[in-house]
Amino acid sequence: MKTLNTLLNSELSLYLQTWNFHWNVEGPHFAPLHELFARQYGELAALIDELAERIRALGARAETRVAAEVSGAAAAPEMLVSLAQAHEELSRAMRQSAIPEFEKAGDPGTVDLLTRAVQLHDKAAWMLRASTR
Repeated sequence: MKTLNTLLNSELSLYLQTWNFHWNVEGPHFAPLHELFARQYGELAALIDELAERIRALGARAETRVAAEVSGAAAAPEMLVSLAQAHEELSRAMRQSAIPEFEKAGDPGTVDLLTRAVQLHDKAAWMLRASTR
């Protein structure tokens, strides 16, 4: 369960960062970015809940150990890059380590959940990168 709890806490950190940027984004693209960040932290909240419930369904405890400090002082373009990179890192970690671990363990339910999480992160990263142009 260590892997799933690590992912859970990484997702929570990204959720908090996204939520903070939603509150603090400024500039000529405020409205669409405010909306984009809101949509993305909503999607992350649903994923976080599903991850925690999967951990519980597998008989373990969902552990929360999040240390996040986000000032919200970044400019909008920096926010977009920062969030895109975080989504890409989570996607990569799932594809390279977590999914193979659960495939090897014969756990198709967790593999399915993580595959859907990869899709969410890849789409979010794409939308954020596309918004920087």
